[in-house]
Amino acid sequence: MYPLGFFALQTFGLLHATSSEGGILYAVTPILTMLLAFVFLKEVTTLLQKLSIFLSVLGVVYIFMMKGSSFDLSSITGILLLFLSCLAFAGYSVLARSLLKTFSPLEITYMMLGIGCAAFLLVSLTSHIGSGTLDRFFEPLSSGTFIWSILYLGILSSLVTSLTANYTLSKISASKTSVFSNLSTVVSIAAGAMFLHEEIKLYHVIGSVLIIAGVIGANALGARSQQSPKTANTP
Repeated sequence: MYPLGFFALQTFGLLHATSSEGGILYAVTPILTMLLAFVFLKEVTTLLQKLSIFLSVLGVVYIFMMKGSSFDLSSITGILLLFLSCLAFAGYSVLARSLLKTFSPLEITYMMLGIGCAAFLLVSLTSHIGSGTLDRFFEPLSSGTFIWSILYLGILSSLVTSLTANYTLSKISASKTSVFSNLSTVVSIAAGAMFLHEEIKLYHVIGSVLIIAGVIGANALGARSQQSPKTANTP
């Protein structure tokens, strides 16, 4: 489900759809996670938590809509693939939550990244062999930009992110964890303003407030705290 299914579906989806369409669709991931967690993990959310999750989704969609983004039905293939990538990520959250009853966050992260590494390495080798460029397989390693980029993407964006996500899933429910993904929109807006000097408009502020309020509500308005998976079945 992740990273193999998510990244593969995302990459091919973005070939046929825009990043804005992807941003709108990814906002729906917490809703998909909540539904899958209810069906497979029997996780129950209160009405206020459900409304909070929808509020965070509304915040992301509002920002993208105000930027002029919309769905183009001519790119239905890309939209479908992006939706499946969201479903894959939601499935990962539910499966990881279940597996954390038996395995540690580090063990699950090791297997996730190991499977991803082996699969994508095989794809890369097959591509080079097919195009007759196997002698150029290690050529990118001579680029300093490539090295720094791959270290950031591999260590921070993949290893640290997966490990902390799995640790979080061992402590709180999948539906609560997934809603934090919408905060990436708020972080992107703040980073754009700080490092790229991008203008923050009123709709950015309104959308960000909705997202943050939704995240807080989803995690603070439960009827009772969720037990960690390792202790949930303890008599």
